[in-house]
Amino acid sequence: MATKEREDEYSKIAPTKLNYQIVPASGNLNTSSNLYQQKQCDNGHEHKTIKRGIYHQIISTCAVLLLSAACGMPIGYSAVLLPQLSGVGTNSTPEIVIDIEMGSWIASVHSLATPVGSFLSGPMADYIGRRSTLLVSVIPVFIGWSILALAQSYPMLLVGRLLCGFATGILGGPAQVYIAETAEPNLRGLLIGAPFVSYSVGILIVYALGSSMHWRAVAWCGNFLPALAAVAIFFIPESPAWLLRHNKLEKARKALTFLRGNDIFAQKELNNMTERLEKEKATTKTNENIFQLCCQRVAIKPLIIVIVFSFLQIASGTFIVVFYAIDIISEFGAGFDTKEAAIWTAVIRTCCTLIFCIILLFVRRRIILTISGIGSGLSCLILSGYMYMREGQPKVGTDVIVAGTCLMIYIAFNTALMVMPGIMIGELFPAKIRGRTAGGVFAAMNVSLFALTKMFPLIHMSIKMKGVFIMFGVASILVSIFMYLFQPETKGRTLEQIEDYFNENNWLWFKRDKTYKLVPTNDQKDDTKA
Repeated sequence: MATKEREDEYSKIAPTKLNYQIVPASGNLNTSSNLYQQKQCDNGHEHKTIKRGIYHQIISTCAVLLLSAACGMPIGYSAVLLPQLSGVGTNSTPEIVIDIEMGSWIASVHSLATPVGSFLSGPMADYIGRRSTLLVSVIPVFIGWSILALAQSYPMLLVGRLLCGFATGILGGPAQVYIAETAEPNLRGLLIGAPFVSYSVGILIVYALGSSMHWRAVAWCGNFLPALAAVAIFFIPESPAWLLRHNKLEKARKALTFLRGNDIFAQKELNNMTERLEKEKATTKTNENIFQLCCQRVAIKPLIIVIVFSFLQIASGTFIVVFYAIDIISEFGAGFDTKEAAIWTAVIRTCCTLIFCIILLFVRRRIILTISGIGSGLSCLILSGYMYMREGQPKVGTDVIVAGTCLMIYIAFNTALMVMPGIMIGELFPAKIRGRTAGGVFAAMNVSLFALTKMFPLIHMSIKMKGVFIMFGVASILVSIFMYLFQPETKGRTLEQIEDYFNENNWLWFKRDKTYKLVPTNDQKDDTKA
């Protein structure tokens, strides 16, 4: 559906309302009828071009989603690999025997390599382009899966996991930035959250394959999606914003025309982008480095918000539950199939991620974050309290029901916390540093994730699972408090409007300039309530 802004602009050229004219008697009596038919034809053409633009934006996003799913599979692979190498549920000796320490390295080394890829992805995305960087990320994930499938020793497993983690790091920032820069404001909420649906689908696929296949066969299957993604990404356009910043004006116009479905809308948007870029160049010193740029008010505020939120999100257990799904579930009792239960956690996370992306079209970000943090926090605290009450008592069927219900509720609410960092990276950072800071923030996130993943077995032994869920619960509640105070509302805002907001003096959301407006839509009247 077109935004009101696009409709108003186009109405200057082809008005949608019928204009009646007095036709002289000597003229053609069919003139008014011809005018009406012409305007109906123009209106129909307008709707077709709008639909074509939306379709092209979705197609471009889907190409990125294939690669996101391909990089989501290694995230969940440790939950498949570790039980099989540990001999859990089997009577045979594993091909490669590991202990707890070695298993923790296999699970966490993926996150150790991801920051390296993230650091490189920022400069790559700025210098060779967002699309080209995505294509580069296909190479290490393909090689990584192949090494895992052929591994004959513990070091080979680590190398394969390192390469897959490196590829995930390269993908993360440029994928979010590409979608943010190519999507229209009213579609951006849905499309920019979609990669996390793909991550969840990738995790679900690897869980499902691992429930019935050998870990080597699962690794070979992991090569299919990267190959398919490479073909799809090859045919989508580069980000118009990147092309414009690299003086490729004609290519930027063609890319925008493809993404908007109409050269009139594309040219108008390109003119606005060019005007803003010229103003930015006029106020930016030529010798400023990335550190100086990040210290400016427009950059430092979103950086602090995203970094603090990301650390709290990691502490809330979002990815720990993914990496150690089977181990965590096995704590709740032996009266069910842990592999099947892990698959169900992935199914629920995938469904919740998809629902969440749809919700982003209708519900404000701040409301979502507040409710999600409270919901996931309370479910963790309730589960921990129940585990304290049942400590030392024999396992019963009720334990499985209560634990399963709390865990599923936690996953449902925590899904929003998993998705939001990528959305925030795509929306909050100013254009001139978006590519490089996205990579840097993803790197910092993954260093923290590696540390927590590596330490999790030790934390688990020290405070037990009930203590772990207390940690998850407290971090989730802190997310709600922090984001309620500092997170700006970005639903319906253009990237330029969000950038202007961060140029203000205030830090707290409730002290904002009330002229911070929505993109003109039918929901404009709700802006004062945001």
